[in-house]
Amino acid sequence: MNNGRRYPQKIKLEARILRKKGWTHREIVKELSISLGSASLWTKGIILTPEQKKAIKGRRNKHIWTEEERAERGQLARVNLSHYWKKPYSKKELLDKIRKFYLKNGRIPLKREFNMYREYQQRFGSWNNAIRLAGFEPNLVIFSKKFLAKDGHVCDSYAEKIIDDWLFKHKIKHERSFPYPNQKMTADFAIGNVRIEYFGLRGLNKIYDQIIQIKRNICQKEKLKLIEIYPADLFSKNFRNYLGKISRELKNNYFLFPSALIHLVQTKIRCPANGLYFLSFTSLGT
Repeated sequence: MNNGRRYPQKIKLEARILRKKGWTHREIVKELSISLGSASLWTKGIILTPEQKKAIKGRRNKHIWTEEERAERGQLARVNLSHYWKKPYSKKELLDKIRKFYLKNGRIPLKREFNMYREYQQRFGSWNNAIRLAGFEPNLVIFSKKFLAKDGHVCDSYAEKIIDDWLFKHKIKHERSFPYPNQKMTADFAIGNVRIEYFGLRGLNKIYDQIIQIKRNICQKEKLKLIEIYPADLFSKNFRNYLGKISRELKNNYFLFPSALIHLVQTKIRCPANGLYFLSFTSLGT
């Protein structure tokens, strides 16, 4: 932009001469230090020959900077941007990140939880290869494997099997995949007007989180009691608290519940699906 600057007639004439020689508008701009609009206006009506157009096309395929200029700019970039660069992780460091996640969270990470997924793919071939090299078995595709509970119910996950077996052991009559009123959605377990849901993917999937809220709204509207169980509750000492919670909810809703549930013995059991340990509680009786 020239901001209203007036160029001498000599500059305009030189621009037309360069255009007739087959120069592009941008080449003229760079040579005469004028605006692109001025170069286009002053050379209006000058038609390039096919040979000149061919020469322009050839020049476009050449690098703008010389090798010396490239080396100089590269050196400046390394100096100016060096504090933004990070030293590449070694394979050992990448695998240690997976192990640390497991120790902190008690489970194998999902690839979407690691922002470095592409780097794992490039260094190990795939995310699952990295998981195996870290000493773990890759996560199963969600709901791809079914588990059979002791009462014959088919469960979508090992966690649901744990809950189902616990209900069966204590002779609590329950139904699996019970539909909500006027909905295609189903509850994991239904006991009278009590619904028990295992929300194992909360916080990992936006659509899944929306479904959780919809189920909460349905239970509130239909005056159903909703018991929510999460992985942090099931695979930890907090599971005992949730057993008590289920007990109280069932009692409050006029279900007979064995008094033997008050006395529980803790047992550590290994899950065959993912190698994790969960806490099982067995009643001693009174």
